[in-house]
Amino acid sequence: MNKVLLPFLAFVAVMLIMLLLYGVWVYVFDRSNQARKKQRLQTIHNAVQPGGHNLDSVQASRQERALETWLRSRSRTFELLENLARQAHSPISAGRLVGIMLAFFTVVVVLGLLRQANPLLMLVLAVAIAGTPVLWLRRKASRRRQAFGDKLPEAIDYISRALRAGHSLSTAIGMLGKEFPDPIGHEFKAVSDEILFSIPFKDAMGQLADRVQSNDLNFFVISLMIQHETGGNLTELLDGLAKTMRERVKLRGKIRTLSSEGRVSALILGGMPFVLTGILLFINPVYISTLWTTPQGQNLISIGGGLMVVGFLLLNRIIQIKV
Repeated sequence: MNKVLLPFLAFVAVMLIMLLLYGVWVYVFDRSNQARKKQRLQTIHNAVQPGGHNLDSVQASRQERALETWLRSRSRTFELLENLARQAHSPISAGRLVGIMLAFFTVVVVLGLLRQANPLLMLVLAVAIAGTPVLWLRRKASRRRQAFGDKLPEAIDYISRALRAGHSLSTAIGMLGKEFPDPIGHEFKAVSDEILFSIPFKDAMGQLADRVQSNDLNFFVISLMIQHETGGNLTELLDGLAKTMRERVKLRGKIRTLSSEGRVSALILGGMPFVLTGILLFINPVYISTLWTTPQGQNLISIGGGLMVVGFLLLNRIIQIKV
């Protein structure tokens, strides 16, 4: 029975992997994905206008939004994933990310069942691989947030100079969105567009703070809110805020330099087991294969992986110093 069933399961697993690779290529790496999105938006616009067409594309888009709305109402985790995708400015929606994660999890589980691996090790590996899109989003959001914070003092100086030249605050924000590169320019361009579409200034700035999640930006938004309600010399307020932010950026740079030893130590200690495994696999594959072919070796891998995760978390807490 097993001799008949195993080839069929292997064929199914290969087909699933091929479909997964094709889906990742279409939705992640295909450079024409942006063009298709623009075409879909144009299709929706044409459908709203008289003489619109391509109703199937509009219906598919509505179904996708309806599914994401249902998931958002049912799961707090999906809402957090949406916020993370928004902070990372990801071209992939949260619903598609969930689909990619489920596909990764399914492929790993199918391959583990075919190889008759340890169920606990298989589930841990499946969860770890399925969580890689979230780690990618977190890293991308962190880099975008850091780039935003490094350029924010310069952006505040730009607004202050525009106010001294006689422009209004809304006009200065619009000019900032056009002159500065991403992420500063993109985010403030969105604020300018929202203000032009009659969204209240307070709500537009609050949405900006929610998208970026930066402490420096929160100071800037709160300062504008207070000045907007109470009045005062806005240019002096922005000059003082920009100076304070520059000092914070310098202090963060010093802390990053001093904590570089801890980051390098974490990188070396975390990479040594994998490098040693690769060397032993090249020199004597039979010797190292005991780790994943015997129950004792699989237990050692599980315990070692858990201890490595705990060590990474502790080192990360040590080198994370709030300014």
